[in-house]
Amino acid sequence: MLTTDTPFARYQPLAGSYDEFRDRHGRIRPSWQGIADHLDRMDVSGVAARTAEARRLVRASSANFQLPRENGDQVRPWHLAIVPLVFDEPSWLKLESGLAQRVRVLEWVLNDLLGQQRLLKERVLPPQLLSANPFFLRAYHDFPVKDSAVTRQNLNLTATDLARDNDGTWWVTGDRTRAPSGLGFALENRVITSRILPQLIRQSNVPRLASFFSALQQHFSSIATRSRENPRIAILTPGEESYRYVEDAYLAGYLGYTLVQGRDLAIRGNRVFLKTLGGLLPIDVLWRHISDDHCDPLELDPSATQGATGMLGAIRAGNVAVANSIGSVLAQMPALSPFLNHASRFFFGEDLVLPSVATYWCGSAQERQYVLDNLDDLVLRDAFVVSGDPPVVPNQLTRAERDTWVAKIKAQPHRYVGQSRPKRSTTPVWQDGCLQSWHVALRSFQVQTADGVKVLPGGLSRVSPDVEALDHSPRSGRLGQDCWVLSSSPVDHEMTLLPSPDATLSLTRSGAELPSRVAENLFWLGRYAERSESIARLLRTTMVRITSESYLTSVSYLGDLPDLPRLTAALAAVGQIEPDHAIEEFTETVPDLELILPDSIFDRQQPCGLTASVIQMVDKAVAVRDRLSMDAYRIITRIGDDLTAPRVDKGPDLTGMIERVNRLITDLLAFAGLTTESMTRTHGWRFLQLGRRIERGYQTAELLAATLTRPLVNESSLLESVLRATDSMMTYRSRYMLQLQAAAVIDLLITDDTNPRSLAYQAEQITTLISQLPTDPNEFSLGQDQRLAEAVTHRIRMSQPMVLAHMDGSGSREQLLSLLQYLFEALANLSNAVAARYLIHAGVTQSLTGRVDDIRREPSEANPTGSDSVS
Repeated sequence: MLTTDTPFARYQPLAGSYDEFRDRHGRIRPSWQGIADHLDRMDVSGVAARTAEARRLVRASSANFQLPRENGDQVRPWHLAIVPLVFDEPSWLKLESGLAQRVRVLEWVLNDLLGQQRLLKERVLPPQLLSANPFFLRAYHDFPVKDSAVTRQNLNLTATDLARDNDGTWWVTGDRTRAPSGLGFALENRVITSRILPQLIRQSNVPRLASFFSALQQHFSSIATRSRENPRIAILTPGEESYRYVEDAYLAGYLGYTLVQGRDLAIRGNRVFLKTLGGLLPIDVLWRHISDDHCDPLELDPSATQGATGMLGAIRAGNVAVANSIGSVLAQMPALSPFLNHASRFFFGEDLVLPSVATYWCGSAQERQYVLDNLDDLVLRDAFVVSGDPPVVPNQLTRAERDTWVAKIKAQPHRYVGQSRPKRSTTPVWQDGCLQSWHVALRSFQVQTADGVKVLPGGLSRVSPDVEALDHSPRSGRLGQDCWVLSSSPVDHEMTLLPSPDATLSLTRSGAELPSRVAENLFWLGRYAERSESIARLLRTTMVRITSESYLTSVSYLGDLPDLPRLTAALAAVGQIEPDHAIEEFTETVPDLELILPDSIFDRQQPCGLTASVIQMVDKAVAVRDRLSMDAYRIITRIGDDLTAPRVDKGPDLTGMIERVNRLITDLLAFAGLTTESMTRTHGWRFLQLGRRIERGYQTAELLAATLTRPLVNESSLLESVLRATDSMMTYRSRYMLQLQAAAVIDLLITDDTNPRSLAYQAEQITTLISQLPTDPNEFSLGQDQRLAEAVTHRIRMSQPMVLAHMDGSGSREQLLSLLQYLFEALANLSNAVAARYLIHAGVTQSLTGRVDDIRREPSEANPTGSDSVS
């Protein structure tokens, strides 16, 4: 019995809508009773605490991350409401039956459209659905060429968007047959909800989702043309710029699949291969998440870069299975919806259990006139393509906009459909300290196997107080919900995706299967992480010097802090501040350092500054998120969030900035420690470390060139600052106590190969790492990268600290400057040589039209300015 001060007792359904929690008489639906009792026992404070914990878990999840961009934009985060959407078993089984039937109908329709086209010949479907469809390409027809004894399966994984009407009837608002998104978020919702409400989900007998994913895995293995026992299955993602990349990486990690992009693939002998450092590895199954026409620039869109040239030939030859099939985009066009029930009758002699929401294709005169006469009651959509854009709502348009759309429909009626606005049920959502009644949209997922159609028990639920916000992509809506189907009997909570322990497994310690694109991103992740740490240490050293007592009590700080101009020059050299601040003649006209340093920390416009380096580091981590541990990725997430979050502390608060930079350095060290102690010593780890060592060498050389090549009369404070900026002060003092001399500092930071911060140590590590990378077995001489690494190591070894510290007649350390200038050029050339040998894997593509387009490629060349852009 609910008391008046419990969360559900205060819940008020929205009038006029079907409510998932209470029936029309105000009674709690039986399936909800146990859940309501459990949450009410938590009381308001308990539900609020669980909500806060859910926010924290979503934030820490690798399936959700706000990616900072240079312009300040961020990917919309995924939020989770802890109160689930609930189904009783009988209601779900009825819905499940309708979903399975709909998949079978869509499969037959698509197979017919791509093959015999009986539906067109028998006038069940209007011919314009193909003839006027810009997304139907000739290559789709009879593709692939079928063996008469084999029935082709086009739709492996599908999704269905659903809305419940006011009378409790479910309607389909759209089908997704190309590459439905949201499956990863549905899984993540369950994972987090299970951690928030573990006891409740068990006692409610909620079936686990693992059985669906197991069926998906088994199905993908079964369609492999080779190696069905252990096929190589890859998820073909559009890339990290895509809205779905986060989900693709999450699914790849959960299912144990390889995440690839088009530039990772090569077609040889009508087979699809993964390009790796160790050579080409065959791919048996491609779960594609790119558009149909982007799969093969040779036969489809010549400007496409997300697929691989010759992929259609490999599919025709039967050497690779692609899910879903090329051309499956046709089955999700909105113009098909009004004819789908006729197709069901044509093939199976039965009506659809789950009908589509009323849709009117304007290519038919009668339906077109109905749409024009009832614009206020309809929404307008493209007839042939599904996009993430919201539909056009005519009753919200101005008179001029409305007239424009009427003209569009009359000019090209076949391009548009009018669709009834779906009614949507409401469900309890915890918001602002109470349960509110929000509208709900449900996306179900189905995998079609040889044994039939298996439906995910639940789905992706989205809720919003604004019903129109749910009418388009899964990214719309305020919150997500877990979806529970309450079984009438206990469920197996031990279901796992792990293979049987009795399965035969070949032991391996390889690492050569690393794609060159991944190697490149790991290389630059190492460089940007090291660059961020070096700049942060230099900033902290400078700010600590500025806030020292001698500066605060002085009139002329340049006289009291002789090392400050050199530190300023170092900050300018690494790109943190404008060069004007390092020129003595301009010091009277530029703002003081204590005024500009706090702002410079958050300055996104400095391409080599701290914030830009952190953003690039996060970018590279996102690109290889399936290769990083959860802990390492959480640290990267925290670093990005902390430094790129909007500033609340305005003004020259150096003390606050020092503390913020301290946190950044701590997190960067934690990330470095995890990658050192937790990453297997494969080629991926080597490229990460190689990038880090090259960058540390470059940053150290920059610092020494800006500070020590022109001696000061009294260098003690400058030498101390350099040691602190390189994290070498403790080592120096353990050897020399308080005596600060240039030769000893130069030895420690340049020629001492036992110091992990020295140039000698970086050179030796670089040489070792490069020697462990794969090489051509027929090549017996050293590669360019190996020769450069050996030369750098030799040059540093032959250097003498006393000679480098010697001041010549002009008052400069010419030998030190000469060495450092050599290292600038040599390290840049070394980075280029590594890129040329291992990381450059994309050039230009030649289309059949004769037009050559540059393929955008990730940065893979170093330059002395510290930027990774390639001209």
